[in-house]
Parts: sequence; structure tokens; C-alpha cells
Amino acid sequence: MASEQRTREIAQAMRDAIRANRVAVSCDERVSEADAAQLLGLHPGTLKNLRHQGTGPPAYRIPVAGSRISYRVHDLAAWIEARRH
Repeated sequence: MASEQRTREIAQAMRDAIRANRVAVSCDERVSEADAAQLLGLHPGTLKNLRHQGTGPPAYRIPVAGSRISYRVHDLAAWIEARRH
């Protein structure tokens, strides 16, 4: 239960950053691969490599803001929380 709460808190912090930085977001809260990398504090190439290795957050082949790959904010937050020690 605490993990779900932390995931919601992380997702809300990401939404706040998205609004503050005027990041393009789809109606189902997907962001481009470059924006997802920025939210995660990763280089875009690192996120791409994680996706290819199957170890990154779930990705969608649905365009957002000119990017062929997109990520849901909740999935990014859950991915971060899953790596918590």
C-alpha cells in the first residue's frame, strides 16, 4: 500500500514538472521519449537503451510531440518506485 502511495506522489510531482516546463502531454498522460528521459534524469540515449534491453519503463509506439515513442507518466513513476531500495 505504501508503494502505491509513493507512486502516486511521484506521478504528481512529475505532473507538476510537466506543467511548470510546459511539456507536451497527451490526454492519457503520455510524454515523448526525450521528455520522459528528462523527467527520469536520464540521457535520452540511456532511456532508449533501457527500452531496447527490456529493462526500462513500458513504452508506447504512439507519437507525442513528434516522438515516435511515448511513455505514460504513471508508468514512469511506477518504474522509479520499483527500483527503490
